[in-house]
Amino acid sequence: MALLERKLKEIRNYGSLQEEYQAKLRTAKELAAMIQSNDVILEPGGINIPHDFHVELAKRAREVQNVTICLGLCLKMYDFMNPEFKNNIHIETPFVGPVERILIEWGTASYIPQHLNQLGEWQDERKPNVVSMVVTPMDENGYFNRSAFGGLVPKRGIAAADTVMVEVNPTTPWLEGDDLKIHISEVDYISETNADLFEIPDIPITDIERQIAAYIADMIPDGSTIQLGLGGLANAIGYFLHDKKDLGVHTEVVQKSFMELMQLGVVNNSKKNFYPGKTLATFCVGDAELWKYVDHNDDFLFTEVEYNNNPWIISQNDNLVSVNNALCMDLTGQVGAESIRHRQYSGTGGQLNFLQGAKMSKGGKSIIALNSSWLDKEGKLRSSIIPFMPPGTIVTSPRTEVEYIVTEYGVANLKFKKIADRIKAMIKIAHPDFRDELAFQAKRFWKE
Repeated sequence: MALLERKLKEIRNYGSLQEEYQAKLRTAKELAAMIQSNDVILEPGGINIPHDFHVELAKRAREVQNVTICLGLCLKMYDFMNPEFKNNIHIETPFVGPVERILIEWGTASYIPQHLNQLGEWQDERKPNVVSMVVTPMDENGYFNRSAFGGLVPKRGIAAADTVMVEVNPTTPWLEGDDLKIHISEVDYISETNADLFEIPDIPITDIERQIAAYIADMIPDGSTIQLGLGGLANAIGYFLHDKKDLGVHTEVVQKSFMELMQLGVVNNSKKNFYPGKTLATFCVGDAELWKYVDHNDDFLFTEVEYNNNPWIISQNDNLVSVNNALCMDLTGQVGAESIRHRQYSGTGGQLNFLQGAKMSKGGKSIIALNSSWLDKEGKLRSSIIPFMPPGTIVTSPRTEVEYIVTEYGVANLKFKKIADRIKAMIKIAHPDFRDELAFQAKRFWKE
């Protein structure tokens, strides 16, 4: 009798949830019509940017003034992003990808410097009054899932907004973790879409990245917990880890290299002392194959970025090995990972979060990887290791935080090394064509 009563209660509850769903259902056009001048709209970024809402908002861009959209990593261009609308709708972003680079040049977007674990503080200060995002379909208990980029918007930001809009897309993956759930009672309006999710293909692995990855793989013992940045190098490292055993993962972004390592059993999280058995992350970048793999996969635990990227939380993993990329470095160990001189190329991201977390981790280590050289527009070879940062170049991580540096020519350990020893170590892993010049410049400016 008790079982029957419980089932009847569940049916009644589900019926009331469906009634609430229908009462809140609107078209994307109706939701866009609610946006007023001076609104601040908070969105997650990536595949959780509400496509239909953006299309409809673009149609009325001239009707509003000074609307700000706070988001991270836009994957598509929308009409309201064109220069003619820069006084109508403006983008603010803590991350710069290919789309944002164009928008910054046009004056329709601004970069907000911050570490990734500071997103919540920024959003608190910005005080968005509207939240808009893509979510999964609602489950039988009335919960949607905020999915691949949802962890970049804190729950308190959602709770503080005057209006919360969700765009339900049935192809969006459900990521495990209570942080990413949002109940229908927390939502004001719902729209539905069948828009295709933007897929990011694997970045091809270069021969230089393979050489760098081989060095890095030798630095990762069996049983370690790893963090890998985004891009071709991460995929290359994943390939070279196929013979490892019992690796764990605590990272900010999941991409296909992690999926492959988990499928092979290389990553099983069995040796982790912090959330054993779980791959911890905040967001997910990839394609339909990856989304299918992470969907309802309880080998993962996705949490909001403030928690996941907190250096103290990261440090709770013993034997954490953090691997991140750089665009250039100077001879003393300063890391430039986000700009080409004054031009913002990517973002500060979580690099320093993980450098600090790895430093505090028992048995941990941090690795910065970079190609030793690059080709300029005229095809001339240039060194990525330089005596001084060029004017305007942003220092992403200070030299006091770096430990191991890896290029295709080897490994330099800078931890607690004096300046003279740092310079010698960096020159050894520089491209051979530039070592004599780097040594000459070093003698000019450093007396040791």
